[in-house]
Amino acid sequence: LARPFVIARKGGKRAQKKEFKKQQKAAEREAVAGAAGAGDSPPEGDRAIGPDGRRGPSGQKLKGPEQKTTAVAVDPPVADNPFVTPALEAENVHRVYDAIADHWNHTRYKAWPRVEGFIRSLPFGSVVADLGCGNGKNLPHVKAAGGFAVASDMCAPLVRIAAEEHGACGLVADCLVTPFRSGGFDAAISIAVLHHLSTEPRRVQALREAARVLRPGGLFLVYCWSYEQDDQLSRSRHRFVAQDVLVPWSFRTPGIKKVKGQEKAEAEAQALAREAAAEADPGSADWQEQPPVCQRYCHVYCEGELDKLLAQVPELEVVEIYFDTGNWCAISRRRHKVAEVS
Repeated sequence: LARPFVIARKGGKRAQKKEFKKQQKAAEREAVAGAAGAGDSPPEGDRAIGPDGRRGPSGQKLKGPEQKTTAVAVDPPVADNPFVTPALEAENVHRVYDAIADHWNHTRYKAWPRVEGFIRSLPFGSVVADLGCGNGKNLPHVKAAGGFAVASDMCAPLVRIAAEEHGACGLVADCLVTPFRSGGFDAAISIAVLHHLSTEPRRVQALREAARVLRPGGLFLVYCWSYEQDDQLSRSRHRFVAQDVLVPWSFRTPGIKKVKGQEKAEAEAQALAREAAAEADPGSADWQEQPPVCQRYCHVYCEGELDKLLAQVPELEVVEIYFDTGNWCAISRRRHKVAEVS
């Protein structure tokens, strides 16, 4: 049931109107969350999502135009060793996330409904490895389910945020080779990480590493962006022109709310900066008012591609493959005994 609107009678009409809007937004969020959690697929039809826009994985209303991408050529690996990080990933994944971590954190604040559902379905006391934890938005649900999470990510600023904001046990580590003991976890999650790996051997190694840290019978959930994106399937803002793409990150991403007076203060600060730059170098015409747009590398997955990768990891038994709001997803179980290949 939607939350009933209660309008405060104190503070005059302006306060009443403000309170009404606040409660209306809260009711809309509850309705979206309830619809997303009611079944295995995202809400269907304009009646469920509203006639004026699309919704993202967390159920939030998406603003702005579709996000365009640029195709990028992926060079063949310089070595057979999957642990060697390609220059494309170093430049367009690692360096980018180090640069945008604080800003990115403000746009990622809620676990996706089916990820939350997976975490909360784990037995009480489960030890969970979050392989590529980002800012740790999934970690509160591990705690709420009575579990214990160990979070890791290649981006040190994001690990710091996860530790400070969620009290996480976190460390900087590559998801292809973690310092964790084999068989030490009851479950592992890899959410929106696999699509940042540029070669198949590296993707398979990331899956093998997840299998290694799981105990027999342990569960693994993986999410990666899908190539198939349209209003009926994903209702996301992304449109991919190829499977290997650069996805722009703007520091003016929709969804970040400015506090009252912040826009005016920023405008004044920028005006002062322009004046200072002009005084220091009157001929400088390349002074930039905003940081440059960062380009994130992604390999997006076609239907069946994730299945083929998992088939190369005999330690994992696929339980379910599904599509969830612009992502191909899989739940796998660590086998108790791996069949020997003759």
